[in-house]
Amino acid sequence: MKNLKLLYFLPVPRYSLPVTHYLSFTGYSLLVICFLFIGCAPKAKYIIENYIPPARVAVLPFSNQSIDLNAPVLLRYLFNKRLTNIGYNTIPLEEIDEKLRKMGITEAGQFPTTTPKELGEKLNVDGLFFGDVIEFKYTTLGFYYARTVEGNFKLFDAKTEQLLWEDERKVSKKEFEFKDIGRAFASQLVEKTIDKALHSPLKEEANGVINTTLMTLPKK
Repeated sequence: MKNLKLLYFLPVPRYSLPVTHYLSFTGYSLLVICFLFIGCAPKAKYIIENYIPPARVAVLPFSNQSIDLNAPVLLRYLFNKRLTNIGYNTIPLEEIDEKLRKMGITEAGQFPTTTPKELGEKLNVDGLFFGDVIEFKYTTLGFYYARTVEGNFKLFDAKTEQLLWEDERKVSKKEFEFKDIGRAFASQLVEKTIDKALHSPLKEEANGVINTTLMTLPKK
């Protein structure tokens, strides 16, 4: 219980990649090449010595500091999907949510009422991933727009309640358009509307945060 309370109430210093200020899909691809071939791979904010991946893990509902209600749902989905791609044995999100409902837990804010050990026993897993959406924002000011996604992620041992890994990332994209301010304003509004209609706002930036974060977690 003590460890879990620290997860939600202790202030955590924030880190961001210096190159993510203008990160796009192409930029992220170049960043991955840099990580793989130049040796500048990102390091985890924290990883326990002699880390051993848990045999079976659960990605719990993410908490949300942003004003976008869809943000924790999207990031959790992307995180879980990417986690399976790097070899982790995850249980379906629907199964997790159903078991949590039986415990009387319907949102991340209720986790301090239980412990990682109890959660692990109920979900029958060895490791628990917690996530916190710090920022999820799309700002448009006519000729200027900014897209920002930031999140913090932690992995706890469900039996010992020990923190095994933690990382925090921020991806931002900012652009100016001075040639045709009216057209820029209209196109940005259309783009934002389409994003929301597809229920995947800031998906590109969200993917950048998740993919870069999980590069700091050893593959299974």
